[in-house]
Amino acid sequence: MMSQAPVGEPSAETPDTPSPEKGSGRKKTPERRCPERRCIVSGETGTTATLVRFAIGPDDQVVPDIEGKLPGRGIWVTSNRDAVEKAAQKGLFARAAKQNAKAPADLADQVEAGLRRRVLALLGLARKAGQVMAGHAKVEEAAVKAQVVALFLASDAGKEGQKNAKAIAAGTDAPIVAEFSAEQLGLALGRPNVVHAALTASGAASKGRARHMEAPDVHAGDLARNVLPADKLSGLIMCEVGRLQGFQGGA
Repeated sequence: MMSQAPVGEPSAETPDTPSPEKGSGRKKTPERRCPERRCIVSGETGTTATLVRFAIGPDDQVVPDIEGKLPGRGIWVTSNRDAVEKAAQKGLFARAAKQNAKAPADLADQVEAGLRRRVLALLGLARKAGQVMAGHAKVEEAAVKAQVVALFLASDAGKEGQKNAKAIAAGTDAPIVAEFSAEQLGLALGRPNVVHAALTASGAASKGRARHMEAPDVHAGDLARNVLPADKLSGLIMCEVGRLQGFQGGA
């Protein structure tokens, strides 16, 4: 059972204090830990990579804070449609905020739309950084020459496109992300339509297969969260893809 903390507030965390390595006289590099927060629906704590932050606006409206930058006390909900809808329907935002809080009926749709915009914007940044290859031929080349973190397949791809993506994925151990249409991927990557795209790692991490991790709080069917990218940008993209996957079937 996961530990609990006061609603909307950070849970207690052990400070990252460096400790000396035995016999070396050197200090270990402190481990970077993802902050934990408590979900107002389940009462369980989880990392901020698996929850969505909400804020209360001046008009008492509940507002999704996808990037976690809005001022005020944050309210956290597990990143899936059912949890957000339950929080809105049962008045849990008002209870957590201890004030009037009006949650719109389409709040879960707003979160999904915001996460979609976020992932596409980050893909655009990755393209400018040279970490996204678009088009079947370039994706095949990337699978040979680089560490492929994820394959993006258009949700409206035909059978041949799906078959090609599965063949490439089998050789890279990379998950297939099929959350966006060819038009949406194209707009993000500066091309008319994109059926196949490869997100690759940068720098020293750019060679070899994507590494996989096992963690007790990872959803078994969630491939995006099972990948441990080796650079900050691809890691952020896959984190946001993981949050988005909890809202499939809405906006």
